[in-house]
Amino acid sequence: MHGRAFTRRERILFLRQLALILQSGLPLLSAMELLRQRLDARLHLVCLHLYQLLRHGSSLAEAMAAEQELFPDLTVQLVRAGELSGELGAVLEELADYYQQQEELRSFVLKAALYPLFLLAAALGVLLFFLLYVLPMLASVYQGMHMQPTNSMELLLAVHHFLLAQPLLLVALLAVAAIALAIYGKRLTLWLLGKRWCGNFYGLLSEIRFCKLLALLLDSGLNITVAVQTIATTMAGSNFKQQLLVLDSRLQRGTDITTSMAGVRGLLSPLTLDLISVGAATGCLPAMLREAATLRQQDMQNKIAKLREILAPLLLLFVAVIIAAVVCTVLGPLLEMLSALPE
Repeated sequence: MHGRAFTRRERILFLRQLALILQSGLPLLSAMELLRQRLDARLHLVCLHLYQLLRHGSSLAEAMAAEQELFPDLTVQLVRAGELSGELGAVLEELADYYQQQEELRSFVLKAALYPLFLLAAALGVLLFFLLYVLPMLASVYQGMHMQPTNSMELLLAVHHFLLAQPLLLVALLAVAAIALAIYGKRLTLWLLGKRWCGNFYGLLSEIRFCKLLALLLDSGLNITVAVQTIATTMAGSNFKQQLLVLDSRLQRGTDITTSMAGVRGLLSPLTLDLISVGAATGCLPAMLREAATLRQQDMQNKIAKLREILAPLLLLFVAVIIAAVVCTVLGPLLEMLSALPE
């Protein structure tokens, strides 16, 4: 109906504003009407449609379920739990906090991943500047001195002439590379993030998300089995989902949560399992899950910082070697000739 899904920021804004209005004491219909007046044009249409569904007797969860492109299953499940428990405003606020934390975590990981790409792009820019601007001047110096260019320099000059003769082809190649990066970049990133020698960041991210979601769902009043099933639906297509399905089968057989989680290989780290065990024994499981998520997030940030400390010098060294090889190829014969001149 609305052409596209919510952006992350739009979803956070909608949920937080609705939670604030409901916690002020207004009934749901009045809150939706007030929200419709306060938000921008597209969110205005969303609120209007939800308002119409609510007036016809739908619950908020049912109304949101009718807008599947805007409200994922996680949002609908939590809203339904909030309506049943009578704590809809508090649940919406917690849900907005969860999406905000996920956005901050995503932004942090994205910035860390873009850093090496920025270095490589800068190196490519320097190389193109050398080939298109500096190399012709050096070639004219060689020609003026009647020096025969080396095979390597002739190759570089051929590349230079090709780039000048086919600028559209260069632009097309760069566009194809950008499209390929957009299509396969996510798969490559997920593959790298899942490797233990790269830090197993994908496993860390899945564990952090699981702990935060489980704490949120348990606080909303869902039982552990329904909560695990709900989380599994949000992780479609991942290995973590298969592990959650195994966990769900153990829980449905009546196995306690600590034993069930410990029995699924590779699901959670020993630290998280210890905190869950303490939480289950003391009745503070959601608090311990949040603590585990915080500690694992700190662990991930430390790993990313260490990886950047290693990766940045290696990339700079790689770029320096390439540029030095090109410069030596071009300037080598000139330096040899100057060193051979009599003093």
